[in-house]
Amino acid sequence: MPEMVGAIFAVALLAFAYIIFSFSLEVVSSPKFSSLADKVASGKANILPATVIVAILLFIVKEVLEFFKKNRESRRKLFAYKSLISEELEFNLWSYKRLVGIVNDIEAQEEDHPNARYTLLIKESGKEYIHGYDGDELLESSLIPVVHDKCYEKFISGIAELDANLFNLAQSSYEGVRTMAHVRGGLIKGLLAEKNNEPFPHDIRKSGFLDYAKRELERTYNPMNKLYKECTGNELQEHRVR
Repeated sequence: MPEMVGAIFAVALLAFAYIIFSFSLEVVSSPKFSSLADKVASGKANILPATVIVAILLFIVKEVLEFFKKNRESRRKLFAYKSLISEELEFNLWSYKRLVGIVNDIEAQEEDHPNARYTLLIKESGKEYIHGYDGDELLESSLIPVVHDKCYEKFISGIAELDANLFNLAQSSYEGVRTMAHVRGGLIKGLLAEKNNEPFPHDIRKSGFLDYAKRELERTYNPMNKLYKECTGNELQEHRVR
């Protein structure tokens, strides 16, 4: 609706400017124009030339059209930013669900499998998996999800120029995303604790990691959901898997 009103207004201004310009040509070609010009030259009359009026009107029309053009471009950019950020949040929702699932699985397995051990497996594709064993029994085999922030890093400066509220929500949301990435890094570090001879318990269930991960992950979803809702108008419920 605002675009339609702006377009109608711009067209009306152009039409008005054309009428004024046509009228000025008629005035200049009129026989009385010479008489008027003589009076202006002798100081008996003072009038702003019609061509100047037309020039001013054309300048105003140009500025109005430029304003609406920039406004449309800004809205298109903001729509693109929101679309790409919301898509990235859907990928991060899957990462969030999987990290929460891995932590819950390890906790649930402790009672029946107190001697279970958990290791990191990196496949040829470069993807990282957590494997859990109790003797020869495989308890856990899950992909450790990647946490995404490329769209945020690429577009956050543009968002700041166009929408202050969206910028603030994005900053808050991606603080949670960075926390989630830190939890992911902590999981991998815990799985490699024995190999790297880390100075903390090598059993990830006894290192304090699980309590830390649950506490931090609990604070991740709500900021992501607020940003997603601002971008799409919907709750962040459906995830994407890359």
